[in-house]
Amino acid sequence: MDNNLNIGYLGPKGTYSYRAAELYSQKLNKIPFNSINEVLGSLKDKSTDLVIVPLENSIQGSIVEVLDFLADEKNNYNIIGELELNINHSIYTLEKYKDNQVQVIFSHPQALGQCYKYINDNYSSAELKVSNSTADSLNDLEDYNIPGAFIGPPWMKNNEKVVLLDENIQSVKNNVTRFVIISSNPHEKVTNNDKTSLVISFDKDAPGSLYIALGPFSVSKINMTKIESRPTKEKLGNYYFFIDVEGNVRDEKLSLCLNIIKKTCNLKILGSYQIFNN
Repeated sequence: MDNNLNIGYLGPKGTYSYRAAELYSQKLNKIPFNSINEVLGSLKDKSTDLVIVPLENSIQGSIVEVLDFLADEKNNYNIIGELELNINHSIYTLEKYKDNQVQVIFSHPQALGQCYKYINDNYSSAELKVSNSTADSLNDLEDYNIPGAFIGPPWMKNNEKVVLLDENIQSVKNNVTRFVIISSNPHEKVTNNDKTSLVISFDKDAPGSLYIALGPFSVSKINMTKIESRPTKEKLGNYYFFIDVEGNVRDEKLSLCLNIIKKTCNLKILGSYQIFNN
């Protein structure tokens, strides 16, 4: 991959998204953005060549902004890779607040949701405030100027301004986020560790539509690893179905299967890509 390419991520430096971008490639130019929608928008205005964004978390589920972006018929972008990152949240305060009661807790909404049980058990009276990212929550607490805490990644304990209160506070210890790399260019290489993502929808509701559309996967013995519905926003009761299957669209078996499926529904292939292990 060209080392001069720009990859967008949810910043600032120090977020889990930055960590995922580093694991994907240390050589690409990393461009931070303030929100996931801004990260995705950078593909449209061509300020980045590719982006890395969280797609789903094992506790909180899918990131709807990313699903909607991928399903949009006007967006012709491809998932070209994925990686999973273990998420271990810590809670911190500032040195100047270490002897005060925690009145407010800042973090990204995903982190707040992933730590709901710990917060309820230990800081039920604290006000929860949303930050653009876990790394931004430190600055937000400083600016708010009220004794409190913030939830962030474990490496933030190295900051001399902060005091670690507790570690591994996520409600479920096996907390994993799946990140995907999205580009305007498809992934060309076929490996023995590929996954294909697609989205299907139907022009009208009819009994057995989904069963008929998915039947060829079973007949062809193609393993489906995920299915999730999401409203199309066109009218009540209309849904997109996001599906992941093992294999690559260049595989003859999967290619023939998808040719059958697209006769029964609206089919958009989101990408065939390698699963990166870290």
